[in-house]
Amino acid sequence: MLSLSIFKYDESVLILPRNQPQASIILLKIGVPFCLYFLTLYLVKFFPILENHSELSYFVYLPAGVKVLSVLIFGWMAAIGIGLAVFIRLVLLQPQQTWVVWLMVALIGSIVLVLAVNLTLRGLGVARDLHNLKYRDVVTLALFASIAHGFTYTYVIFAIHQYSFDNFVRESMIIVMGGFFGNMLVIGLLTYVAQHSRWVQKQIKRLNESEYEDSGFNQL
Repeated sequence: MLSLSIFKYDESVLILPRNQPQASIILLKIGVPFCLYFLTLYLVKFFPILENHSELSYFVYLPAGVKVLSVLIFGWMAAIGIGLAVFIRLVLLQPQQTWVVWLMVALIGSIVLVLAVNLTLRGLGVARDLHNLKYRDVVTLALFASIAHGFTYTYVIFAIHQYSFDNFVRESMIIVMGGFFGNMLVIGLLTYVAQHSRWVQKQIKRLNESEYEDSGFNQL
């Protein structure tokens, strides 16, 4: 469990110290996205209109936004927590399917998520602390992330179940649409907060710096 000692007082703001134990940082980067994913799945229960009209929650799929949000803040390690959450959810929803299949779906989805987010950020020239992430960049990021996930996920599902690919584009676009609006909503909120809070910028930058310094990898 993380203690309050991981924060220190510096220039009237709370920041994560560089000497924070590596195990705690890893647990933070994996555990928070894992919890956020399941939290957003159950948020629909607090909105009667979404509870009674499930198609609305499907076309504004908030977990898609949380996936991208997690990678933006916590880096590639967030994909581990997201992938684990997706795997557990699929196993619980469809236990008749072998767990290896759902592990494959979660693994491929996590890899595609990290690649889509990092390559898009690099193409847009967005800084690690997201201070220069503009609202027009949110649209681009939401679009590319949702397209990458929608078509990849649908292809894997179709291939696993050996469905006819006649409806592949239509089914993919349904997922793309839901992911796009979910991404827009969640990432748009993050953009607003990041642009108006230097504390948030410092935390995002510190988390990403610690990730790449400790792993020895350069940002994609």
